[in-house]
Amino acid sequence: MKITAILSIVLVIVFNSCSGSDTEKTLTLKTGKYNYTLTDSAGTILVDGEMMLDKITKQKDVPDYMVTGSYTIKTMTTDTSYHGFSTMSGGELTGYYSDEKKFLNINTNPRIADANVFINVSVKSSLLEGSWYYSTFRGMDKEGGFFKAARIKK
Repeated sequence: MKITAILSIVLVIVFNSCSGSDTEKTLTLKTGKYNYTLTDSAGTILVDGEMMLDKITKQKDVPDYMVTGSYTIKTMTTDTSYHGFSTMSGGELTGYYSDEKKFLNINTNPRIADANVFINVSVKSSLLEGSWYYSTFRGMDKEGGFFKAARIKK
């Protein structure tokens, strides 16, 4: 009797641990290529290009996901009042994504800490909408505006 009860408990634990894993969960944020724009507060396009979200990885012991990818710049403003764009040259990007909140934070230059353009967006299916800001080492926001990206259909 005891062996049957213990065996039943073990089978339930094994079955529950194998089913319903996070790798099977469908996230709102999708990997792939996106066309993006960064604008000023009036909606004038300052930077546009493509970003590739290569990998979305579940973080251990926290509900967020790590996002890695890259971006390219097609055009960039020549307005010299936007200092933050001097740190944007294309290349690697990293971020954190909360599927519960449908919120993504992107760092466009993860290799440096003192002057970065950060992007904060709401994820709506294949559309990312939100804002960007340039931050210095002391955390002083220098400039900012709006961000929009649409996933490119394959």
